[in-house]
Amino acid sequence: KRSGVAIIYISHRLEELTRIADFVSVLRDGKMQSSARMADVDVPWIIDKMVGKTTMPPQKTSPTTDGVEVLRTEKVCLSKPGGGYLVDHVSLSIAAGEIVGIYGLMGAGRTELFECLFGLRPEATGDIVLNGKNLAGLSIAERIRKGLFLVPEDRQRDGLMQNLSVLKNMSISSLWQFRRGIAIQQNREAVKIDDMIKALRVKVSAPDVEITALSGGNQQKVVIGKSLLTQPKLLLLDEPTRGIDIGAKAEVFKTMRQLAEQGLGVIFATSDLMEIMSAADRILVMSRGLVTGDFPRSEATERKLVAASTMTAADLATETSRSAQESHTPITEH
Repeated sequence: KRSGVAIIYISHRLEELTRIADFVSVLRDGKMQSSARMADVDVPWIIDKMVGKTTMPPQKTSPTTDGVEVLRTEKVCLSKPGGGYLVDHVSLSIAAGEIVGIYGLMGAGRTELFECLFGLRPEATGDIVLNGKNLAGLSIAERIRKGLFLVPEDRQRDGLMQNLSVLKNMSISSLWQFRRGIAIQQNREAVKIDDMIKALRVKVSAPDVEITALSGGNQQKVVIGKSLLTQPKLLLLDEPTRGIDIGAKAEVFKTMRQLAEQGLGVIFATSDLMEIMSAADRILVMSRGLVTGDFPRSEATERKLVAASTMTAADLATETSRSAQESHTPITEH
């Protein structure tokens, strides 16, 4: 700047903008919402412009949870190589039949948390208890057998094998169900896959078609079908609607609701406010590896979620202290 260089700085970190920027401009849905001198505005002004006036009304759904805990984590941590945490002492509880949405901006730690739960980060610490059994130290295969499955954020890279058919992609994680000795019962495998294709309404001419022939939405259904064939108790979905059209999104969320009604625990992560307000029974917010908010959907607003998604550890400590003081304030009659 001192050398006369103009800088355009793009960030989700609102406190960085207040410290660095001379001017701030807010984009939403590809359109310019407002611009101002940074000295004339504050973080609440930025949040207001980010959120806007329009919202998607929540779908009327009835969570089927009976309060039976399917997942509990205690102080799950994943350290950064240079110090600090990617996942910072996360403790949470998920009930069977509950859809929990995890909202956060880029770098919030949502994907890293899922990787810790699924065993992709063996260096993570803390307790992960699924149906009363601690998964700490178990391999990914063992966690799948215990009833946990992850639908990854990048289905092309992590969820599918591009040179295999729809059938082989869908059955690859549950081959033990079709095994007799050292052989695979292919007739039984084919029946199961055909049933799953029909249940998820995957648009494909035949199960032996290569996965690359399908649309993005149908590929995502194949990844979900692969997870369901493992008979999970808890399903993790990382950005489940990324790169698919609006019709496919609606079907993915309908499938999530049906799974919850069958008693599965469902956790999905997204950075889309309207999706999370529409689909989740309860919303957790993450920022810098911390869980900074936990809202029943009836109490969640877009402003609350955005504000929580920009919190620092110091902000969270201040908010926790203030809430504790308010809850212990004596009520005086006048």
